Amino acid sequence: MDFKKRFSDHKSFVESFFSLSVLNGLNVLLPLISMPYMLRIIGPEKYGSYLYVYAIVQYVLLISAYGFNFSATKQIVQYREQPEKINEIYNSVVACRLILCVAGLILLLGLSPLLFSSKTEYLMLVMGVGIIIGDIFVPTWLFQGMEKMRYLTIVNASARILFTILIFVIIRDPEDYVYIILLNSLGFILSGILSTFIAIKTFHIRLAIPKRSDIIFQIRDGWALFCSTIGIKLYRESNIIILKLFVSDFAVGIYGTAEKIIKGLQLVTDPIAKALFPHLGNSFKKQSITQCLAQLKKVSWLFSGILLALSLFAFFAAKPLITLLFGNEFIDSALLTKIMSPVILFGGINYLLGIVGLINLNQQKKFFMFVMISGIASILFLIGTVSFWNITAAAVAMLLSEIILFICCFFTLKTMKNKNACI
Repeated sequence: MDFKKRFSDHKSFVESFFSLSVLNGLNVLLPLISMPYMLRIIGPEKYGSYLYVYAIVQYVLLISAYGFNFSATKQIVQYREQPEKINEIYNSVVACRLILCVAGLILLLGLSPLLFSSKTEYLMLVMGVGIIIGDIFVPTWLFQGMEKMRYLTIVNASARILFTILIFVIIRDPEDYVYIILLNSLGFILSGILSTFIAIKTFHIRLAIPKRSDIIFQIRDGWALFCSTIGIKLYRESNIIILKLFVSDFAVGIYGTAEKIIKGLQLVTDPIAKALFPHLGNSFKKQSITQCLAQLKKVSWLFSGILLALSLFAFFAAKPLITLLFGNEFIDSALLTKIMSPVILFGGINYLLGIVGLINLNQQKKFFMFVMISGIASILFLIGTVSFWNITAAAVAMLLSEIILFICCFFTLKTMKNKNACI
């Protein structure tokens, strides 16, 4: 009976974990199929050019996504038994994202003469707009808040499979690299269409124009978390853009390959982390601060073991992994992968302590401050050292930012425990 009760209490977490595990398995497997083929055709230089444009698109996506993946998730967790409220949240968040998308594209249009040095890069940007539009209609926050991650697995897996197939069909010559971002767009648009269908049929969402007051509420509620995501992007996505100003596209491609390896290995623990955010958020509502922190500590120790093993694997397997997957042309990525290998450990713990911990404990503003400090420190370090350390500076900057964020989150939670603060 005790086992059945425990399983019942954690059934939604188990479902989310396995759904995300399937998705992340595909996220790891499919690139292992497509990327070696793609990179051997287009080479490091053209891959670096693609990564630069893709990074620019990610900043517009950041504006559109705002802080909703966390703020709206918390709202869904709170009101998951109230269908009318869920409907209200859905329509207001989607409306906010559309408004922010238009604002982001207008800003990008104004900055494009400064950002792009060729018509080819500008064309790639236009083809990448579908990524932003498609993502607006993928309510990750709805699936996560309702702890129904199997739907996210369905829509994302469909997009990933489509993208992988099209890589082999479309990318045949080095100059075809310009179409890679278009294939990304098609995948995101497919995800958006499937997600809208699921939202209507499964969660009984009725599409409607939201009230102005609801839109204003969502903007205010997500502000601190939006600022936090800006800080995260400063050190996770800005390196490629900054490197573009100082080094060749070839060097950017070498760095970007190492970063892909690190992010690919981080995906292994992604199902646990993302499933824990709503699950512990719901659990924390019923517990004291001491109980919350004790539970977070227990999970952190278990999680850290897995992260450490992945970090060690990245360090010792970097060279054979790069050679096997991408060929000797990318061998310089191995050293960068070794340098960034601890990012897997610190990055995973930071998600647990910062997002699962501090945000669920209503410490969004502190977390925002910490990620901004980390992001700014990373950028300043990179700009100050790239002239003599080249792309190695970007790898060190990435690691430095994660260490700074870890120190800030760890000591904040420790202080909360000592003071026995109230949520």
